[in-house]
Amino acid sequence: MRILADSPKSINFIHAVYFMFDGIDNILKAAFGSTLEGVILVDSSSKIIMANNAIESCLGYSPKEIIGKDLHLFVPLSLHEKHKNHVTSYFKDPNYLSFDNAREIEGIHKDGRTIPLELRLNIFTFKGVRYTKAYISDISTRKEKEKKIQIEKIKLQEKVKDHTKELQKVVEKLQQTNKDLELEIQKKIIAKDRARSALLAERELSQLKTKFLSLASHEFRTPLSGILTSTTLLSKYIPHKNENILKHINVIKTMVNHLSNILDDFMSLERIETGNIHYKFSSFGFNKLMKEIIRETNTLLKTGQSISYTPCEKCPKIYQDKKIIQIIVSNILYNAIKYSPEDSSIIIKVKDGDFLEVSISDQGIGIPEVEQMNIFKRFFRASNASHFQGTGIGLNIVKANIEGLGGTISFKSKENEGSTFLLRLPKNISL
Repeated sequence: MRILADSPKSINFIHAVYFMFDGIDNILKAAFGSTLEGVILVDSSSKIIMANNAIESCLGYSPKEIIGKDLHLFVPLSLHEKHKNHVTSYFKDPNYLSFDNAREIEGIHKDGRTIPLELRLNIFTFKGVRYTKAYISDISTRKEKEKKIQIEKIKLQEKVKDHTKELQKVVEKLQQTNKDLELEIQKKIIAKDRARSALLAERELSQLKTKFLSLASHEFRTPLSGILTSTTLLSKYIPHKNENILKHINVIKTMVNHLSNILDDFMSLERIETGNIHYKFSSFGFNKLMKEIIRETNTLLKTGQSISYTPCEKCPKIYQDKKIIQIIVSNILYNAIKYSPEDSSIIIKVKDGDFLEVSISDQGIGIPEVEQMNIFKRFFRASNASHFQGTGIGLNIVKANIEGLGGTISFKSKENEGSTFLLRLPKNISL
């Protein structure tokens, strides 16, 4: 069959002939040199006769630097003899090592560092002479990850151990309580007619348990909500709107709101500590939210106090967690009211830019300069605020929440002159 010189078949045939007689050596060298894993060829005397480029990124030596050198160049001096025996035994009997012969060893980098390596050997024969191909990988990253995993495992085991101890203590307390109850029943049975007293005692204990469980399962919010509803209704039924009674009702409402805020703080703190914060994002008007917050806090204002609010020129709709932002702003505003004197002003300004900036300024007691670094720490209270009611966790919760939403909080304060807190909030959250 005659093949035309310019036909596709002839071109392929020419390429195949070139590859067979000239290209095969070059392409094998290229494939060897481009291997990502460090590879060296070693003769039976442990001399290096070839190395690829990847060996430099692994051990710091260029291929030219190690040709003719002993394989043990990369092995710590203390392990030379042991490693030589392994190589000699392997050349004599390739079955000396298992099929999966990957071994982790300590290696010496060119710069003198000791690094963990993975070494795999593959023996082959060429023209009657045995050679070994050694695959060398720097496993420092893997070892570091394994170390971190081990540390986390130990931490987890310690936590499990601690929780087990706590659980054991609870069990012991319950057992002791149960023993106390049994003893009490026995005393009552002895004091009265055994048959009748035992039945009465069991009924009484059953009622007490039921009542206790009912009270314990009730959240604080349920009775507080009832108190607030009752006082609101009571104010409507008062004839002639008696000012003294209304004043006391407002005090009750204020105290209920104060307790509700404390509950909110502790619930937020629990969620933060456990990492159980689930943000619920939605689109809403920021100016409308600010007006709602101010309206709710007006009931807490002291005599003569006022709130001045300056919204941004075109307050946008934002995509954020409305409830969390309400908690953040309300907390700062409550503090401004609490720590400011009567007949003082609280100034709120909102600016629109890459972030929404909310500044809240007061004319209150301020924060001592030497204590300002601690103001966001949990349960910290400034020395000049000890006579005010508070838990010391509000600003800690504010900082955790605002950072969780991708924002920041900062402040400027001077003792006896007041404080200004600046909140920077992303308008479109993308966590």
